[in-house]
Amino acid sequence: MDNDVKERFDNASKEYVTDRYIWRYKSAQLVNKLLNPNINDIVLDIGCGTGKQIIELSNYIKLGIGIDISDGMVEQATENARNEKRENVEFNIGTFDKPDEKINLRETHITKVISNYALHHLNLQEKKKAIEKMVDLGGQSLQMIIIGDLMFFEDPDKHKSEFDIVGYGPGGDQPSTVEELVECFANLPYNVEVHKLHPLVGVLVASRK
Repeated sequence: MDNDVKERFDNASKEYVTDRYIWRYKSAQLVNKLLNPNINDIVLDIGCGTGKQIIELSNYIKLGIGIDISDGMVEQATENARNEKRENVEFNIGTFDKPDEKINLRETHITKVISNYALHHLNLQEKKKAIEKMVDLGGQSLQMIIIGDLMFFEDPDKHKSEFDIVGYGPGGDQPSTVEELVECFANLPYNVEVHKLHPLVGVLVASRK
């Protein structure tokens, strides 16, 4: 799966438009709002793509770190940050299971983790491991995890006509139900709330207890 996703986004990196899907854009905006960024925050964005979201947040935080599986996306994100003259944001190659492959994230004292429209590439077991990895890397510094993504509040078959609008491709994407995502935090010291944007799109906020 990783190789397929990497190749797809490597090929698309030069022409990738983050806001192509309106619901991905709405999800990103709500993630940023719920993050409530402040100047002391060190924010990790996993699946950052071309870096648009973390670059926007860099106006309000101490440091932004973007991680993406695609070399092309990381190169484009780095160029975008340079063009915007943002010196408090950096980008590295990494995956959900190994986000720290190129950088020692434990030493950065991450306060908040975000991921928008990326986790649905993983199956449920992989999602659970990815979330546990976020918690492990953040340690005691981690205050919050916010996930905006495809997530099923209702039977997706009732909304087949909207698959293209929300950016859901049943052939390759693996969104989970809201209940399944919440259950991923069952044994972790976090309170979870979910915001519904669309029957197939939402934002999950996990705050440390």
